[in-house]
Amino acid sequence: MRARSSWIERLGFRAAYRLADLTYTVGVATPKRTVAGTYWSYEPTNPHGDDAGLRVLNATPTDAVILDVGAHVGEHAIPLAVGTDRRVVAVEPNGESADRLARNAARNDLEGRLDRRRIGVGNERDTRPFYRSSFSKCSAFDRAQATRWGARVTRVEQVPVYRLDDLVRGVGIEAGVDDGGHGGDPIPVPDALKIDVEGHELAVLRGASATIETHRPLVVVEVHGPEDAHVTRVRAWLTERGYDVETRDDVWVCRR
Repeated sequence: MRARSSWIERLGFRAAYRLADLTYTVGVATPKRTVAGTYWSYEPTNPHGDDAGLRVLNATPTDAVILDVGAHVGEHAIPLAVGTDRRVVAVEPNGESADRLARNAARNDLEGRLDRRRIGVGNERDTRPFYRSSFSKCSAFDRAQATRWGARVTRVEQVPVYRLDDLVRGVGIEAGVDDGGHGGDPIPVPDALKIDVEGHELAVLRGASATIETHRPLVVVEVHGPEDAHVTRVRAWLTERGYDVETRDDVWVCRR
């Protein structure tokens, strides 16, 4: 029974990603209604329309700085930026997702306003292999993650990885790295930090430890799967720094 269920899940993922490929190729954008307002996207579905983390982030001031780590195609970043003066920084290492994020941003007249950074974020400055998956959202720095649900690796890219502390302190991104036309400018101090990085949450947090200790941003973490050893370590890291961790569906809302 489990084997049949897995086969159906793989078939569903394959159909969903092929449909997304089609809507981007043809150029079919549709309005997506969310708890943060309506925006336009070339995605065929709206999986984060009632997302608890998006609701919390949308409660920040309309001039807040929000750092979206693992922005994918902009399901959080774009609705948070549309119709406000928020400075939203969308960090996405997957080249295909970053290109689609740029298209969705342009469709919402955010070109030049949405701060896009095509980089990885972690606990040390490095350049690492990134495995692009045939199921785009499965693409990751980990080959095993890129081949979930019957997906395959279609390309391996070398992606620069930065510490958020360094970027916030004023270390810009080197020339030649796609940062959405922002000239390598440092990332502003965030009022809120959203993290959805498929198991690399602890590395992102450790690389932002000084920023978190000094500025105490709201932290919203997308949690995937059961509370295993890794998830327990992430929770402990946050609580040790004075954060209260509130669970809302598959999202942690962390405040100090």
